[in-house]
Amino acid sequence: MALGKARVAGTLAPPMVAPPTSPRPGLLRDACLVLVRTQGPVNLGMVARLCGNLAIDDLRLVSPLCEVDSPEARMFSTHSRDFMLAAPRFATLAEAVADCGLVVGTSARMRDPLSGPPLLPEDLPALVRDRPAKRWAMVFGNEADGLSDDEMRCCQAFVRLRTFGANYSYNLSHAVAIILYALATGEPLPRDEIQPDGASRDEVDHLKRYWLHTLERFDYFRRTDKERFTPQLEQLFNRLHLSTHDVQMLWGMFAQMHYVHFGERAAPEHDQTGNTRRERGPNPAP
Repeated sequence: MALGKARVAGTLAPPMVAPPTSPRPGLLRDACLVLVRTQGPVNLGMVARLCGNLAIDDLRLVSPLCEVDSPEARMFSTHSRDFMLAAPRFATLAEAVADCGLVVGTSARMRDPLSGPPLLPEDLPALVRDRPAKRWAMVFGNEADGLSDDEMRCCQAFVRLRTFGANYSYNLSHAVAIILYALATGEPLPRDEIQPDGASRDEVDHLKRYWLHTLERFDYFRRTDKERFTPQLEQLFNRLHLSTHDVQMLWGMFAQMHYVHFGERAAPEHDQTGNTRRERGPNPAP
């Protein structure tokens, strides 16, 4: 059917809109949008429609609390229903951003002083330039509770939207629209070609677990509280722009320590890629 106005039951239906075919604009080129525990079907539908407006083709849903195919979500998705229904769903935020080299969260209130000061939308071009990644994520939490402490630890940076009235937070769909429009219309800053892409969160998470395993075997936590140390180590990794090569180098250092002291190069639970494996080095010379 040709684009234009279609007559339905004697009335004029809204013009049909062709799906976007142009590349994603501006800073959204390598971005995915992640919604965590969304509870409002209207918000979900509006965000899906916004993805159609801004040519975003990577929407990920983490444990949605509403029915994705509800009448309200369908009504407000406007020409993006199929896209919304096809969005992959994940049990946790960590799973949803496992392939992302940069994860940016949004929060009205910063509850962890180790996270550092929040950014403003206008700071994002510099962040994307300084921490390049093959794929990066923009994360929005639940309408009422935002992101949990565990979910916040998945993020390397945070954006806060300023408000100027009595209400200190925005509606979810409004916040998504404000930030993504700023990204779509913002000009990417020149990239330092020497700066490599960041390692995926999955790679960094396996490195973290390997470090903790190594420290535990060396009895490091005999006098250090592991529960306090672990989030501090996570925040250290979040502040660093580790490339895949960096992760491999650090992994190799600890693998050698394992081999010298325990006769094995990798942690018994997993190898560098997270696969279950037990790798032993050659037997020491007599």
